[in-house]
Amino acid sequence: MKFWFYIHPSRTEAASLLNRAATFLENHACARADRPDEADFTVAIGGDGTVIAASHLSKNPIIGINAGTLGYLPKIEPDTLEESLKRIIKGDFMLESRMTLSVSGTGFKQQTALNDAAILTPGAGVIRFTVNVDSVPLMRYTADGLIASTPTGSTGYSLSAGGPIVDPESRSITLTPVAPHTLVNRSIILSPESRISIECEDRSLLSVDGSKTEVDAGCRIDIRRSEETVKFVSFSRESFIERLRKKLS
Repeated sequence: MKFWFYIHPSRTEAASLLNRAATFLENHACARADRPDEADFTVAIGGDGTVIAASHLSKNPIIGINAGTLGYLPKIEPDTLEESLKRIIKGDFMLESRMTLSVSGTGFKQQTALNDAAILTPGAGVIRFTVNVDSVPLMRYTADGLIASTPTGSTGYSLSAGGPIVDPESRSITLTPVAPHTLVNRSIILSPESRISIECEDRSLLSVDGSKTEVDAGCRIDIRRSEETVKFVSFSRESFIERLRKKLS
């Protein structure tokens, strides 16, 4: 069994956890891979951002280890590290499958989002754009931006913009405007099969899981459910509500 490690670049706690994990695995006849394509699992040590970054680098099931953050995605806390790794070696774990979004359009390469895709103002002021769903015009916005999030991403940027918390096991796409200049500022939860297109009237900033690309005025951005999924290693049937309560209390 081989493990590839990806850690938060600046957290001292992450480096310490890496040493603990690598030592434990070596003592249990497991190998440390140099590249993700050589491994059976990817071990992401950090917070939600670290886990998301790892998901873009590896197609392996992800083992998330929390390095002193609020993180919703890492399932292993430092005090259960060795016990959790032992269970993985024994095969005593489950895999959770999370949906992702495909983001394509003019002027940039196709990308995949585990958390969210957002169109944002590149600086001061607002941007104007029209949102269509399944080729039907939904609304023309004047706003700081718009976030399209997966259920996994509902506890990220979308939540900070006033969006709902969505059970990550569900399948849906949530649209949340960012500081809209309108009386209609509610999020809209769509079917996972919805096809969303955003027609940008101004030069804007496209953010896909935090990776930013400038897009020109007149650009069209298409967002839909991707065929790709991300798998996470899990150890219990702890409900989403139980985990949410622990993180928010």
